[in-house]
Amino acid sequence: MKTLHLAIIVIACIVSISTTWYFTSYDSIPATTRNDFGINALVIHHPASMGCPTTDCHFPDYYLKINSNSKTFITGYDICDGNLCAKKDELFIPLPVVDALHPNYQEIPLPDNLSWKDGDFVNIKVKAPSSAISCIRISSCNATFWIDLGTSEIVRSS
Repeated sequence: MKTLHLAIIVIACIVSISTTWYFTSYDSIPATTRNDFGINALVIHHPASMGCPTTDCHFPDYYLKINSNSKTFITGYDICDGNLCAKKDELFIPLPVVDALHPNYQEIPLPDNLSWKDGDFVNIKVKAPSSAISCIRISSCNATFWIDLGTSEIVRSS
């Protein structure tokens, strides 16, 4: 009888924790593959030894390298490899516009706890406004969407 009560308590705990996790991690903002701004992104890897003139400095290992075909900004990103995700909301990062003569990218540092490797594939989603005039200030940006930019290979920075 004690075993039955213990099993019921354990199952109830697992169900309540799973339910809580699902509802707290659920994002109600719609996702789309429609990319009206022509946003381009990939994840680059800067090895720890690159660009560090002393031994006690630290820079992130991974960056989201991003730009767009027209003026816009992103308010979040969600990058996953199937096992591990890097997700950030409540950003306001203007994106440089693609210029064939002078390529320009925004590099956004990603968290340090990523165990990705060069050549791994990740799916990149960014949160952006639905149109250029939908947001004047970040506080008025309620018309944002997750734009699924698709799968990208992690590349080493040169």
